[in-house]
Amino acid sequence: MAITRLVIAAALLLPAVPARAVSPAADTLELRGQVVLPPRAVLRGRRITLTLLRVGTAFNLQTRADAGGRFRFKKIPAGTYSLSIYIPGAGEMRSTLDVTPAFADADGRVEKRFAYDEDALAHQTLPVQRGMVSVRELSIPRRARNEYAAARRDLRRQNLAGAKRRLLQAVEIAPQFIEALNYLGILAYQERDYPAAEGFFRQALEHDPEAYEPLVNLGGALLSLGRAEEAVEVNTRAQAAQPKDALANAQLGLSYYLKGNDTEALNYLLLTEQLDPAHFTSPQIPLANIYLRNSDEQSAVEELEDFLVRHPDSPEADSVRAMIRRIREEGGSETAATAGIE
Repeated sequence: MAITRLVIAAALLLPAVPARAVSPAADTLELRGQVVLPPRAVLRGRRITLTLLRVGTAFNLQTRADAGGRFRFKKIPAGTYSLSIYIPGAGEMRSTLDVTPAFADADGRVEKRFAYDEDALAHQTLPVQRGMVSVRELSIPRRARNEYAAARRDLRRQNLAGAKRRLLQAVEIAPQFIEALNYLGILAYQERDYPAAEGFFRQALEHDPEAYEPLVNLGGALLSLGRAEEAVEVNTRAQAAQPKDALANAQLGLSYYLKGNDTEALNYLLLTEQLDPAHFTSPQIPLANIYLRNSDEQSAVEELEDFLVRHPDSPEADSVRAMIRRIREEGGSETAATAGIE
């Protein structure tokens, strides 16, 4: 389920990459724009679905584009969001975007245009689960499904306690309900209970070792627990399962970075930037540190400046500017660069 995976993705690297925020004085903003596709890319009667999830929170909204691909999200809190664009017949495109005052006009509107040609639709979309229903799914009773649906409604209302209670009830009814186990992992993670989050994700994988969502999220939990060796193993499996998923590549790159393997970290973090240049894991920061360790001050500064272009209202922006000044003043030592962000 794409929505479930994205909600988790937004939460999982929170300790390493804090949720973006802006000044408390900032009002809500409006995000609007257009998805532009080749002629006849979407069959008549089918609509593009957009899901917007705020990084590090359970806040999410969903809407459908009109026949011309135009969409609008009204009165959303300023911050960094993960946007899922589901294109019927093609698959899912994901991107990270900052909906903050720096990108808004005088009326508080942020405009975005997403244009995909036939090659992008053929090679860049992420797969969406479809086809035959598994025996496991058929075995989940209606009562458990109803509890899960109610938990999703609670999450949309920011009622986390209610959602957790209903998810636990769903798992009590159907222990094989991996989607419910997966969401319990999210809630544990948001409470900073990383061992519990790991446990829920592993339970889900016991029932379906090929399930992508708990796999990639287990990789994020292991990162936050500082278990680099295990994180490399799990995130390697996730990246192999969905090599075009920016999150899987980011987590694998960060796992190698944590382990001290700069060569592999560089490979996957650069791929993350290629897939989603503004990705919420901020690959520019570890990339800058890697470049500094290899005495490439110019590349480090370029990465940090790219971060500022994409996240000018980020709470980390002042620290990044200070990093750039120190690199230029002190010749680019890693100690100067990492001060203020570690």
